[in-house]
Amino acid sequence: MTRGALVGWLGRLAPDELGAVLRRRPDALGATPPEDLVQLAARLLARTGVDEVVATLPLPAVQVLEGLSGPGPVPLPELADRLGVAVDDPALDATLQVLLQRALVWPSEDDGALYSAALLPQAPAEPFQPAPPAPSLLPADRSAVRDAAVRAATLLLERLPVLLDAAAARPLGRQRSGGVAVREQRRLALASGLDEPTVALLADLAVAARLLGADGVRLVPTVAYDDWAERAPADRLARLLKEWWSGPPLRQVVVRAMHDHLPPDTAVADVSSLAPLVRWTAPLQTRELDDLGAAVIGVVAEATLLGVCASGALSPLGRALADGRSLSDVAQRLLPAALADTLHVRGVGSVIISDDTALLDEIVAAEGLAPLKLHRIAPTVAGSALSPVDTLAALRSAGYRPARDAGPGPVRLHRARVDHARRPPARPTVDPGELAVRLLVPQQRRPDPLDVIRQRAPQLNPEQAQLLAAAVEDGSPVWIRYVDASGRTSERVIDNAHLSGGNIDAWCRMRRDDRAFTLDKIVAVAPARV
Repeated sequence: MTRGALVGWLGRLAPDELGAVLRRRPDALGATPPEDLVQLAARLLARTGVDEVVATLPLPAVQVLEGLSGPGPVPLPELADRLGVAVDDPALDATLQVLLQRALVWPSEDDGALYSAALLPQAPAEPFQPAPPAPSLLPADRSAVRDAAVRAATLLLERLPVLLDAAAARPLGRQRSGGVAVREQRRLALASGLDEPTVALLADLAVAARLLGADGVRLVPTVAYDDWAERAPADRLARLLKEWWSGPPLRQVVVRAMHDHLPPDTAVADVSSLAPLVRWTAPLQTRELDDLGAAVIGVVAEATLLGVCASGALSPLGRALADGRSLSDVAQRLLPAALADTLHVRGVGSVIISDDTALLDEIVAAEGLAPLKLHRIAPTVAGSALSPVDTLAALRSAGYRPARDAGPGPVRLHRARVDHARRPPARPTVDPGELAVRLLVPQQRRPDPLDVIRQRAPQLNPEQAQLLAAAVEDGSPVWIRYVDASGRTSERVIDNAHLSGGNIDAWCRMRRDDRAFTLDKIVAVAPARV
């Protein structure tokens, strides 16, 4: 893998083509945009970013990357032969475009041989599969799917309070690595009248949403449950679905596979027939599963219980999850208003009063005041879960000027003095199209790496400086001896090194991560042993 070839290919792209790469590889933008194509290439080759992108690729793209495994670039005819397809196969060309647009492969300027940024082991031979497998399908009535999802979501919101009431009366045992203990699931199922699979899912979601928390060695309802119970039904449901969505990755893979590949108004006739499609969608995430079919059936069963699926089809809630749309907005349109309670009872440790309603909005939303569990009682009144003394201390620590009324009265709040120096600077947003144009504009000659190394690392002899400069130029591995700030000496093999001021930024094989090495602390350089 040669970084110079990547830099050359990036420089040959049109601005709209480079902009397309940057939009698909936001990991390369970083907190500050790259200064030039050399720095961009180094970021595009960073192992962490490459691994994250590759993990999302479908089967044909992974098969192409596996076909490119091995040292050096692979000519296109040889790649086609490895995959068992014709060199002009349109499906191969389409798959290569997917990879080119993510800078995971790129052609050399001389003969068009393909380099790969991914280091995938050669997989067992299997036919190149550019088209996704089709599960068995049935027609689905959109209204019936929606109504079934609403019934499931409504039942979910009714069941969870029953579960937590039962937990309060008969606390669950301590949480174990695989979720709530099976014995406690059975006890809670008896206490709540719910079946064990429902108890298992709801209890784990409640723990993830912090509606159940540790009290010694037991799990009991938390104060956060009171907050959750007071919110609108749509917000309550959205909180639970977000926790489910952020759980095991297979959940997202299954929902996205259904969203992207099932035709409109269709449902899966046999859920187990989804497994080949799920594997095609995310092969690297599913290869390690012993029984993918059973795992997919389990995910769809959970999704049906939550209203994400209904009758083998995605519901509006499922489509919102896959699209990244607001779950609260979708749930608000689906759930009946009758779910809202007419009376709420909540304990309050103290109240905060201010005629400045914008100021109350500010403190209720402030992340630094989260321990107060602030909630609005009236336009000029907010409730705090803590005592007046603790509430005063938290507000003052956050920079506000609260005043305690005489006696047991409320805390009166005044606007804080704004200390602009303490506010973190806003992260600038980068427009990929504008950045692409700027990167492709001819720039002034960059300092020669050898000159920089000679200046910043005078402790290296000429041969060592030359060897390190060559590694920077072509990204080849090199051995270094390094002395850190504490005086500890270590020996490293680094790849894809590039200069960044007085540092060498590179992939460290020992740490298996990107590391920065100060040039004046590199005391020896030698060829890497392959």
